[in-house]
Order: sequence, then structure tokens, then C-alpha cells
Amino acid sequence: MGISVLNAQSVNFDFKSNPGADFTFNTMSKYTNGIIIPNAVTLDVVAINTQWDLYIGSTTVTAGTWDNVQYYCSTGNGFPPVNILQVAVRNASSTSQIPGYVPMQDINTTTIDIIGNHNTAPDPSVHCSDPVHQGTNTAGTYVTDPQCYQFSVDFRIVPGINYKAGLYTLRVDIIVARDL
Repeated sequence: MGISVLNAQSVNFDFKSNPGADFTFNTMSKYTNGIIIPNAVTLDVVAINTQWDLYIGSTTVTAGTWDNVQYYCSTGNGFPPVNILQVAVRNASSTSQIPGYVPMQDINTTTIDIIGNHNTAPDPSVHCSDPVHQGTNTAGTYVTDPQCYQFSVDFRIVPGINYKAGLYTLRVDIIVARDL
């Protein structure tokens, strides 16, 4: 009789903070200069015996535009596009493939690959502590290596004044998945 050893492969994350963010535009300064919400979401990644990818995109009823909940008036030029929301994702080791803010994309059209490439597998295995490369997508956990596996998500939005006044929502999907 032999003994079998199973090595499970999984990846998951926990929201360490409230995953909701509200932008209230009630002054001209906010319309023209925008609003930044730093550290809107903190992601704690746990990857067991597997490489992984982290990517982000928006999901909407009408592709490419924010979903309208209520109009406040009938003037304006339609719904705001998803790309007025910008996102920055970083960890303490600066391993994000995209430095700084990047405009949001509709997840049905394209996504923003933060770590790895979810359309290509396997990605090159890059360790966070490697000073030559940027990126991390190997097995590990935020518990022992928070500088590599804990990510902060910042949101920035500058809408301008061209859209119909109203209440809009935008679902932002943050996906951490095994690199298959």
C-alpha cells in the first residue's frame, strides 16, 4: 500500500476594507479637479502552491458606460464612460505591472492586468524580492510577506460637466485567479 500526498492549488483574497467607494460631486472644484480616494480597498492575497494573476475591470449594463440609477435633470450629454474612473493598484514592493493611475476598462472588452497576464499561462515566475524584475505571481501569502501579497487600490475620477446630472453606479471587479 502506497501513501499519496495531495498538494492543493488555490488562490484567494480577502477585502481588508469596505469594497464600496462613493464619489459625491457637489462643487465645481470637484467636477473640474476630480476626487481621489486613496486606499479605497486593501487586498490580502493567499496563493497556495500556484502561480496567480491579478486583474481588474468594470461590469455594466450598457458596455462602456456607468449605470444610471436616477436622473436629476434632463440636460447633459448622456452617461459617463467607465474610463473616467482611474485605478492604481500597488503593494509595498511596487510590483504592479502598471505604475500609477490607469483608466478603467469594461471587463467584457478588455481588462487591466496588474500582476501576470490572465490570457497567457504560465506567466514567468517572478519573485517579489527579485531586484531585477518587477512583479510577483508565485505562491505566497500576505501573512508572511505583506510587502508582496498585500495590495492597496486607489480610485481617482475627474468627470467634467458634460454628463446628465444623476446618481450612477459602476461595479468594479477585482479578480485574483490561478494562472491556468
